[in-house]
Formats: sequence, C-alpha cells, structure tokens
Amino acid sequence: MYKKLIKYLSSGIIVLFILLIPESCSFSSDQLLLQNGHTGGLLKDIKARGTLVALTDDNSFNYFSYNGESHGLQYDLLKKFADYLGVSLKIIVEPDAFKAIQYLQQRKVDIIAMDLPRISLHNYNLIYSNPLYSDYQVLVQKKPDRWLKTPNLSKINDQLVTSTSGLKDKTITLSANKQVQYYLSDIQHSTNNQINLDVERSIPVTSLIQEVSKGNVGYCIAYENTAKAMLYSYSNLDAHTRVSPAIEISWIVRKGSINLLEEANNWIEAQQENKFLKKTQAKYCRNPRMISLALGKPLPKSSISDYDQVVREMSKKIGWDWRLVSALIYQESRFKTNATSYRGAFGIMQLMPSTASRFGAHTGSTANEQIAAGIRLLNYLDKRLSNLVPNDNERQKFVLAAYNIGLAHIIDAINLTDKYNKNPEVWFDNVEYFLLAKSQPQYYNDSIVKHGRISGKETHQFVIDVMDRYEHYKTLALK
Repeated sequence: MYKKLIKYLSSGIIVLFILLIPESCSFSSDQLLLQNGHTGGLLKDIKARGTLVALTDDNSFNYFSYNGESHGLQYDLLKKFADYLGVSLKIIVEPDAFKAIQYLQQRKVDIIAMDLPRISLHNYNLIYSNPLYSDYQVLVQKKPDRWLKTPNLSKINDQLVTSTSGLKDKTITLSANKQVQYYLSDIQHSTNNQINLDVERSIPVTSLIQEVSKGNVGYCIAYENTAKAMLYSYSNLDAHTRVSPAIEISWIVRKGSINLLEEANNWIEAQQENKFLKKTQAKYCRNPRMISLALGKPLPKSSISDYDQVVREMSKKIGWDWRLVSALIYQESRFKTNATSYRGAFGIMQLMPSTASRFGAHTGSTANEQIAAGIRLLNYLDKRLSNLVPNDNERQKFVLAAYNIGLAHIIDAINLTDKYNKNPEVWFDNVEYFLLAKSQPQYYNDSIVKHGRISGKETHQFVIDVMDRYEHYKTLALK
C-alpha cells in the first residue's frame, strides 16, 4: 500500500512537471527577456549579436566622419563603452527627439546618446544613466558690428541680451522639437510668454548657429559646449547668457534595461575617475583643429598654430599682420591656454585679470575670447601711441613693448628720449635705450618720469624675440 502511494505521487509530480515545462521555457526565450529586461535580457542580446546600437543627434561635435573614420564626443564615449562590453558599435543619427524616443521604445536602438533635459522625458517610461557631464543651454546671438574695435566691454554688453527677460518680443529659432529638447520655462515666465518661437526641424543646431553669425537668424539656443566650440570659428557670436539651470547629460535606456544600465553606470564611474570624460569633452569642444574637422572645414595647408583662423580674422580688423600677432602669442604662452605666470597673468594671451576684465575676458573665457581681448588691448595701445609714433611699422614695436610692460613706462621712456635729444619715434637704440635706462637713479628720479624705476631688460628682449619670430613666420605661412 505504501509503495503504491509513492508510485502515484511520483507519477503526479512527473505529469505536473511536464505540464509546466512550456511556461518555464517561455521565460527563457530571448523575446520575453528583451521585454522585461529584469534577467539581463537586453545586455545579453547585445552581447549575443555582438553590436551595441546607439542613437545620437546631428550635432557635428557628437558624431562626424573624417577621412573615412568616425569621430565625435558621443561617438568616442560610446565606442569605448562598446569596447568595454566586448562588442562593436553601430550609430544611428536622428535629430528629432520624439523619433529617437520611438526608436528606443520600439527596440530599434539600445541606447540614446544625445543632449536631452531630464525634465522633458518623465512621461516616456525611460531611465537615465549616471551623468556623463553637466552643461547649460545658452542664448546664441550676434555681437554688434565693429565689436572688436570697441574697447569698453560694457558698451558691447549694452547691445546684447544678457538675461531671459531681455528676450521679450524677440524671436528665438530652435532646431528640432522645442518641447523636448529645450528648457524654455524660465524664458516664458520671465517674458510673460511674450516670446516668439520659430522651429526649423531640418536644420542642425550647428547650422543654426552659423545663420546667427551671418545675421539671417536673430537668436537661437544651444548647449554651452557646442556654442563655445562654434565661437572658435565664429568669433562675432556671443554665448554667455545662460537660459537654463545646469543640465546633467546622460545616456537613456528603456525602463526595463537594468543590466545594461548597471554596466553603463559602472563604466561611467570608472571614466570619471580616470578623467576620460573630461579629456574627450576638451578634445571636441576646445580644440580648434578638431572643431574645424567637425564642422567640415579644411585645415590650413601652412599653419602656425591651431588658432590661425581666429588670429587671421581678428588681426585683420585692427590692421595687423596675423603672423605678428601669432609671434606675440607664442612669446607669451607658446599657444597654451592653461599658461599662468608668477605675476598672475593667465591664458593664451597672458593677460592680467584686471586687464582681461577691461577688454572682455576672464579666467573662464575660451581661447577665442582671450585672443579677442588681447587684440582689443593691442588696438587700444596702438591708438594711444598713434600721435606719438606716426609710422605704423615702427609703432608696432612700441605697442609690443607696452603690451609686455605697460603703457605708462613706455610713455616715460618716450619723454626721456625726447628730453635727451634722441628720436622718440624710433624704438631700437632710442626709446628702447631709455626704457633700459629707467633702472638707473639719474633717469628714474628725473622729474619727467612719472612712473618710477623699472628694469626694461625683459621688455627689450621681448620685442627682439617677437620681431625675430615674426620674420620666421612670414616665411612659414602666407599672409
């Protein structure tokens, strides 16, 4: 009896197990794993197919091709992440944020890598990775005509929109879907909704910024990284007015993609520690050579530095040879944007903070803005010395000296030169001689000297070095 009971129970268990087999197998199918994503489905599928399918937008700095090779901020990050997963990378470009979300929800892509504020996607059943970096949205606008020849920065700012309330009754042109991609609530609130929005869905933001530079569009909004990168090529633009709070830029996945999200977050944390994210940002947003490539601009055949284009453009506006300005920059900083001096001068133009502020730059300014401030200072010095030194070529040596040591000491040296019957309109062996002489009591105690003792040795050598390098640059690069 006991054996029969055991036999019946065993048979029942076997039948029950057989009945349950189909349902159990259904949970192990790829299709359902991809639907719920709680047992590694999407990550497992990515590794099985050997490809991570990622979507980014048409921002040139995120993804572009040069000489048959792919580059870009988001591309480099995604490629390294794909390598980390042990798979290849496939990129799909879609500027429309709504379509991008649809592609993700329809499982046409695994991950979205584009600049979208978190507030815009809370209804789409999506989740964000840890932030890659933070950015702001800024207003891009054209500077007033003749801005470079305006030494007073406040006069330029008076003609710019410097707060969101200043956009009342103005038109902002946006690319793609304004409701999703742009943080507009503050602007609408501060203008009482008296702001006009024009949407050009077919125009990438980089092209829209170019239209602002040409004067065809009044204002547009872009992320600060993109906008400031564009300033390297379009120096007549301003992108300082922030129109959003700090926005965390993250990758986006479907809500169930837990394992993929976990791997992404682990990878991002590691890249934050080794500074790969910061280095990649700098590579595409602050390197003039890479910016030119991203925008499809040919690199100059004969070049002095990565800043040739902007130095050419700005020097032309004050009538200086760009190669002379390049020689000055080399002497000041070796074209290093992070250069600092023991006196407190900073950046590519080695401006003192107070001087930089006066002429439109600060320690956080882009290299372009620092170059603009330095050239504006050159123009100011040139004008101050124009009556004292009429010859343009000769006056440039005086300006270089004043840039190095200050205008006041050069004026003292000019007055001493005139008093002691030398030529006050010639630099070498004349005004230069008396600048050096200001280290001696006989001269720095002279009643005509208003600014005291100075050793002019550094300035004496500075002018020689810059002029010698200028002669070299004239053989290296065409005017």
